[in-house]
Amino acid sequence: MTPSAESVSQMLAHDAQAIEELSQVLLQEREALEQRDLDALPPLIDAKNRLMAALGEHALQRQSWLDAATLPHNHEGWQKWLHQRPDTRGQAPQWQELAEHFEACRALNDINGKIIQRSRQTVGTLLDLLRGQSNDGPSLYNAQGRSGPQGGSQTLVKA
Repeated sequence: MTPSAESVSQMLAHDAQAIEELSQVLLQEREALEQRDLDALPPLIDAKNRLMAALGEHALQRQSWLDAATLPHNHEGWQKWLHQRPDTRGQAPQWQELAEHFEACRALNDINGKIIQRSRQTVGTLLDLLRGQSNDGPSLYNAQGRSGPQGGSQTLVKA
Protein backbone atom coordinates (compact mmCIF):
# COMPACT_ATOMS: atom_id res chain seq x y z
CA MET A 1 0.00 0.00 0.00
CA THR A 2 1.36 3.38 -1.00
CA PRO A 3 1.06 5.96 1.78
CA SER A 4 -0.50 9.34 1.23
CA ALA A 5 1.69 12.41 1.14
CA GLU A 6 -0.11 13.59 4.28
CA SER A 7 0.74 10.42 6.22
CA VAL A 8 4.39 10.69 5.13
CA SER A 9 4.43 14.32 6.23
CA GLN A 10 2.90 13.41 9.60
CA MET A 11 5.48 10.67 10.10
CA LEU A 12 8.33 13.04 9.35
CA ALA A 13 6.84 15.65 11.70
CA HIS A 14 6.54 13.06 14.50
CA ASP A 15 10.11 11.94 13.87
CA ALA A 16 11.33 15.55 13.96
CA GLN A 17 9.62 16.06 17.31
CA ALA A 18 11.02 12.78 18.68
CA ILE A 19 14.53 13.68 17.53
CA GLU A 20 14.28 17.12 19.15
CA GLU A 21 13.18 15.48 22.42
CA LEU A 22 15.98 12.91 22.07
CA SER A 23 18.51 15.69 21.65
CA GLN A 24 17.29 17.34 24.87
CA VAL A 25 17.37 14.02 26.74
CA LEU A 26 20.94 13.37 25.56
CA LEU A 27 22.04 16.80 26.75
CA GLN A 28 20.41 16.18 30.14
CA GLU A 29 22.08 12.77 30.26
CA ARG A 30 25.48 14.36 29.60
CA GLU A 31 24.93 16.85 32.40
CA ALA A 32 23.92 14.04 34.78
CA LEU A 33 26.98 12.01 33.78
CA GLU A 34 29.33 14.95 34.22
CA GLN A 35 27.86 15.68 37.66
CA ARG A 36 27.74 11.96 38.51
CA ASP A 37 24.04 12.33 39.34
CA LEU A 38 23.12 8.65 39.12
CA ASP A 39 19.57 9.23 40.37
CA ALA A 40 18.81 11.37 37.31
CA LEU A 41 19.86 8.67 34.82
CA PRO A 42 17.03 6.05 35.00
CA PRO A 43 14.23 8.37 33.82
CA LEU A 44 16.52 9.72 31.10
CA ILE A 45 17.34 6.22 29.92
CA ASP A 46 13.62 5.35 29.90
CA ALA A 47 12.90 8.46 27.83
CA LYS A 48 15.70 7.56 25.38
CA ASN A 49 14.34 4.04 24.99
CA ARG A 50 10.79 5.32 24.41
CA LEU A 51 11.92 7.83 21.79
CA MET A 52 14.17 5.34 20.02
CA ALA A 53 11.31 2.80 19.92
CA ALA A 54 9.04 5.35 18.25
CA LEU A 55 11.75 6.26 15.74
CA GLY A 56 12.39 2.56 15.13
CA GLU A 57 8.75 1.88 14.33
CA HIS A 58 8.74 4.61 11.72
CA ALA A 59 12.04 3.36 10.31
CA LEU A 60 10.51 -0.10 9.85
CA GLN A 61 7.52 1.43 8.10
CA ARG A 62 9.81 3.35 5.74
CA GLN A 63 11.78 0.16 5.08
CA SER A 64 8.60 -1.63 4.01
CA TRP A 65 7.84 1.23 1.61
CA LEU A 66 11.39 1.07 0.27
CA ASP A 67 11.08 -2.71 -0.16
CA ALA A 68 7.90 -2.23 -2.20
CA ALA A 69 9.79 0.21 -4.44
CA THR A 70 12.91 -2.06 -4.53
CA LEU A 71 15.08 0.72 -3.14
CA PRO A 72 17.93 0.35 -0.62
CA HIS A 73 17.33 0.90 3.09
CA ASN A 74 19.41 4.03 3.45
CA HIS A 75 19.25 7.81 3.23
CA GLU A 76 19.67 7.83 -0.55
CA GLY A 77 16.96 5.21 -1.00
CA TRP A 78 14.51 7.30 0.97
CA GLN A 79 15.47 10.42 -1.00
CA LYS A 80 14.77 8.52 -4.24
CA TRP A 81 11.48 7.27 -2.85
CA LEU A 82 10.39 10.81 -2.00
CA HIS A 83 11.40 12.08 -5.45
CA GLN A 84 9.61 9.29 -7.33
CA ARG A 85 6.21 10.68 -6.37
CA PRO A 86 5.17 14.22 -7.26
CA ASP A 87 3.12 14.56 -4.06
CA THR A 88 6.12 13.76 -1.79
CA ARG A 89 8.95 15.55 -3.63
CA GLY A 90 8.47 18.64 -1.48
CA GLN A 91 9.24 16.61 1.65
CA ALA A 92 12.82 15.86 0.63
CA PRO A 93 14.23 18.97 2.39
CA GLN A 94 12.31 18.00 5.56
CA TRP A 95 13.86 14.52 5.36
CA GLN A 96 17.34 15.97 4.85
CA GLU A 97 16.95 18.18 7.92
CA LEU A 98 15.65 15.24 9.92
CA ALA A 99 18.67 13.13 8.92
CA GLU A 100 21.06 15.92 9.95
CA HIS A 101 19.39 16.28 13.35
CA PHE A 102 19.55 12.52 13.85
CA GLU A 103 23.28 12.56 13.09
CA ALA A 104 23.67 15.32 15.70
CA CYS A 105 21.90 13.04 18.20
CA ARG A 106 24.24 10.20 17.27
CA ALA A 107 27.21 12.48 18.00
CA LEU A 108 25.71 13.48 21.38
CA ASN A 109 25.18 9.81 22.23
CA ASP A 110 28.77 9.00 21.26
CA ILE A 111 30.04 11.72 23.59
CA ASN A 112 27.92 10.34 26.43
CA GLY A 113 29.28 6.88 25.71
CA LYS A 114 32.83 8.20 25.96
CA ILE A 115 32.03 9.86 29.28
CA ILE A 116 30.63 6.57 30.58
CA GLN A 117 33.67 4.64 29.33
CA ARG A 118 36.06 7.10 30.97
CA SER A 119 34.14 6.88 34.24
CA ARG A 120 34.30 3.09 34.12
CA GLN A 121 38.06 3.21 33.54
CA THR A 122 38.52 5.62 36.44
CA VAL A 123 36.43 3.51 38.81
CA GLY A 124 38.26 0.37 37.68
CA THR A 125 41.63 1.97 38.28
CA LEU A 126 40.56 3.13 41.73
CA LEU A 127 39.29 -0.34 42.61
CA ASP A 128 42.56 -1.88 41.41
CA LEU A 129 44.50 0.56 43.58
CA LEU A 130 42.35 -0.29 46.58
CA ARG A 131 42.94 -4.00 45.95
CA GLY A 132 46.67 -3.45 45.42
CA GLN A 133 46.44 -4.63 41.82
CA SER A 134 47.70 -1.61 39.97
CA ASN A 135 49.10 -2.49 36.56
CA ASP A 136 49.96 1.09 35.68
CA GLY A 137 53.50 0.94 37.00
CA PRO A 138 56.56 1.21 34.78
CA SER A 139 57.46 -1.72 32.57
CA LEU A 140 60.88 -2.97 33.69
CA TYR A 141 62.96 -6.05 33.01
CA ASN A 142 62.86 -8.72 35.69
CA ALA A 143 65.50 -11.30 36.63
CA GLN A 144 64.34 -13.61 33.83
CA GLY A 145 64.82 -10.83 31.23
CA ARG A 146 61.12 -10.36 30.66
CA SER A 147 59.47 -6.99 30.47
CA GLY A 148 56.39 -6.24 32.54
CA PRO A 149 54.93 -3.97 35.14
CA GLN A 150 56.97 -3.97 38.29
CA GLY A 151 55.57 -3.10 41.61
CA GLY A 152 54.52 -4.88 44.65
CA SER A 153 51.08 -5.75 45.66
CA GLN A 154 50.58 -3.10 48.24
CA THR A 155 46.96 -3.01 49.31
CA LEU A 156 45.89 0.44 50.45
CA VAL A 157 42.90 -0.71 52.47
CA LYS A 158 42.17 -3.97 54.25
CA ALA A 159 38.85 -4.90 55.74
